[in-house]
Amino acid sequence: MREYGLALEAVFGIGIRLQALLDSSTPSNFVVSPVSATVIVTQLLLGAEGEFRRQLYDLLSLPGHAPYDNLVYYNRNKRNETCVVPYALMHLHVSSMLRKLQKRKTGELYTLNLANALFYNKDIQLRNCFRRSMAQFYDSQINPLDFSQDTSSTINSWASANTNGLIKTIVQGPPPPTTSSIFLNSIYFKAQWETPFSDQLNTIDAFYTQENTTVDTTYMLGLIENILYADTKDYRMICLPYKNRELGMYILLPKTDNPYKFNSKEFIKQLDPSEVLQVIATAPLRDVVVKIPKLSLSNNLKLLEPLQKYAQFKKQASRTQNVKATQDIVHIVNCIEHNVENFKNFTPDGTPEIYLSGAADNANMLVSDIIQQIVFSINEEGTEAAAVTAGITDYMGGSKTMVLNRPFTFFIRHEPTFATLFWGSIVDPSRN
Repeated sequence: MREYGLALEAVFGIGIRLQALLDSSTPSNFVVSPVSATVIVTQLLLGAEGEFRRQLYDLLSLPGHAPYDNLVYYNRNKRNETCVVPYALMHLHVSSMLRKLQKRKTGELYTLNLANALFYNKDIQLRNCFRRSMAQFYDSQINPLDFSQDTSSTINSWASANTNGLIKTIVQGPPPPTTSSIFLNSIYFKAQWETPFSDQLNTIDAFYTQENTTVDTTYMLGLIENILYADTKDYRMICLPYKNRELGMYILLPKTDNPYKFNSKEFIKQLDPSEVLQVIATAPLRDVVVKIPKLSLSNNLKLLEPLQKYAQFKKQASRTQNVKATQDIVHIVNCIEHNVENFKNFTPDGTPEIYLSGAADNANMLVSDIIQQIVFSINEEGTEAAAVTAGITDYMGGSKTMVLNRPFTFFIRHEPTFATLFWGSIVDPSRN
């Protein structure tokens, strides 16, 4: 995995960090695509400069000692023009990972499409280096628009075309005429379970959102053979494989004596990523009776405002802790993860505008919005994303039982790369 090692570190860490940035104080279902979010942040890095560029790099949770490694390359048509790309190794790793994810084999039984686009004001002159790097690293579609006209149909058509029609509307109305740029990212994923559930076994039963609070939901029930099953002191985990086992949905259910069994955010904060990976690597394969809610979720994530708040929070943290640039920055990088309550209670002094000062020649390009929309469903056949009652009998000798009737955490992983495609928590399956 050396060719995309930094990319995997970024993808694995950003799911938890984004949940801290985006999740509201009210318990709610949460789903994000760490791969998509990583690509959005790394694209912003191509146009960012100075302190904001460093803040974005920190957001990816990458090691402080990772080399700054500028990449300099020449325009083939104009030998006197050079492009300098800071953090080039990271961009190369992310690009390599994306190409691996998009690579298709004959007979592959899943669909995974990633697409990126930048819509910008036609009066802005993008720097050739920024434009070329966006295309070479991320295959981004770069589209000039006249925002004095209604451009919503153009933007929504792009979203629909790149999500197989699952997402038809990503902007509800015309962007303001003053719009400078809009970054869009889409992911469409569809795969069938290796062992489908039968709708004949579906039941309506209670899901416990709290100890004494329930909602009715539709459950799927099945015996899944020869799958990963782990039982740790804090949680139980299974992996539901998709056909060919190139992808899997890992589900973590807190133990009944876990103090955070109804608080997904706190449960996630207690997870040790390296320990989770070790559990996956060493867990045995078992036959498991699985009872899981049938789900259909839709998330429209606007990342700009959290990034603005994050930028100010980082500034204040740096000042109050007096951390020097030469120090180990792990504490600063993890300040959101370890001080979530401080971040939630932090009130920015105004709303700082975010500019990509290295992206354009004739203007500081203002980032007007960053949007990620996800449509995610789990049904009897499998998963499509754009993303047993306690008395059940153990009817096969040696099999285990996994009843997902209270909040649980999940992630979908591409096994050849270990890349996390989706990360989420289900706290109330009756809510879309």
